[in-house]
Amino acid sequence: MKKAVIFILLGLSSISLLVAQTNIRMMTYNLLNFTSSSSDRTPYFKTVIDNMNPDILIVQEMTSQSAVNLFYSQVLNPAFSAGTFIDGPDTDSEIYFKNYLFTFVSNHAIPTSLRNIYQFTLVFKETGDTIFIYSVHLKASTGTSNEAQRAAEVTILRNVTNSLADGKYFMVCGDFNIYKSTEQAYIKLIADNGINDGHFIDPFNMPGTWNNINYAPYHTQSTRTRQFGGGATGGMDDRFDLLLFSQAIADPGGMDYVNNTMWAVGNDGNHYNDSVNKQPNNSVSQLVANALHYASDHLPVIAGFSFEESATTNTIAFPLADGWNGVSSYLLPDNPNIQNIFSPLGNSFELVKTLTGVYWPQQGINTIQNWQNSTGYLIKVNTNTTLTFDGQLPLSRNLQIVNGWNLIPVLSPEPKIINTLFGQNINHIEIIKEAVGTLVYWPEQGIYTLQSLQPKKAYYLKSDQSFTISF
Repeated sequence: MKKAVIFILLGLSSISLLVAQTNIRMMTYNLLNFTSSSSDRTPYFKTVIDNMNPDILIVQEMTSQSAVNLFYSQVLNPAFSAGTFIDGPDTDSEIYFKNYLFTFVSNHAIPTSLRNIYQFTLVFKETGDTIFIYSVHLKASTGTSNEAQRAAEVTILRNVTNSLADGKYFMVCGDFNIYKSTEQAYIKLIADNGINDGHFIDPFNMPGTWNNINYAPYHTQSTRTRQFGGGATGGMDDRFDLLLFSQAIADPGGMDYVNNTMWAVGNDGNHYNDSVNKQPNNSVSQLVANALHYASDHLPVIAGFSFEESATTNTIAFPLADGWNGVSSYLLPDNPNIQNIFSPLGNSFELVKTLTGVYWPQQGINTIQNWQNSTGYLIKVNTNTTLTFDGQLPLSRNLQIVNGWNLIPVLSPEPKIINTLFGQNINHIEIIKEAVGTLVYWPEQGIYTLQSLQPKKAYYLKSDQSFTISF
């Protein structure tokens, strides 16, 4: 296993090793006192999230478990899952993540004098790396006492990161409420004591006071100039929301920050002391600019990170019986050309078809061209044989279901229980049946002989609505 990956926030086989890279997008967002009664703002948050498409989303100013549930149900899609919520003093943090990329392990609260720092632990599925994610919301407002409290909160954080073994990957992001580079909280964050690797690196060099027109592209508050729905006004003039990372991420290899990807979403540098949705906004559409304006008084910050990993090439085998067979693959073929895939079967192969294409060598027909993981296949052979090919696990295991008939694959090496796989979309399923076989899931008729979808098999599915599922 690779060494553990740590983010601090306030992405059956014969094996040949390859160098692979996985990119993920991480976003931090202060939601402005999000409660179970904040459904009036969820359409705006949904517009922002749908357009930015983060893989990990960390939010601040979440107020309750019911608020966590509301945000999930009205803003996100089934590709996301929510971490365990801890209701601490004042407002809290929550994490949402793409469940086909990450497995949630735990949430742990680290007390400070005002708000908890939250430690979220995930496992990155592609590599098995453990990820510790800390979310912070430091004391707000100017003044000596407030600055001292922020410094004390950062000291607690640095005590945690200083105790980590050298070479760990970690980041810190959230709402820091810091006004300038000379503030003790910021100095403590980036200070390298030469003893351990607990310090953070800011990708932006911004000396002095940040409420400055020269730093306009980096400001995250306030999105609005007039008072409504709570929050701060005054326009874009403060850099409160940060995302900093460790030396190990700055060093090449392993996990790396993708240069020039960190962005205060919607900030085009032309809205100093103005609302983010004042036309024109040259970085996002007017729809997104309006959503940012009405959702919260903070802009989210997003950044890209890459993982260099040792990927594996696997061999998958499909036993084929004389006649028709329903087949699908959870691997992406190294060589997807449909003729190359079936040529080893020689004269025992007759034809393969999907709902929309066919490869029939004897008739000179080939409307499939390349093997796609997004569909199941019907394969006809004239003798018992075995089809094999080499491939890799895809980064995404999302599958689009269309209204009407589908011939679906199983994008997993493990069986998937139907009710669990389809979740809230289960009521849109009219029937699922084996592409070749007799097992059926047919709610209208009360027939449930098919309970789970098996790897390497294909299934006919009829739906009354389009939606996406994740394996």
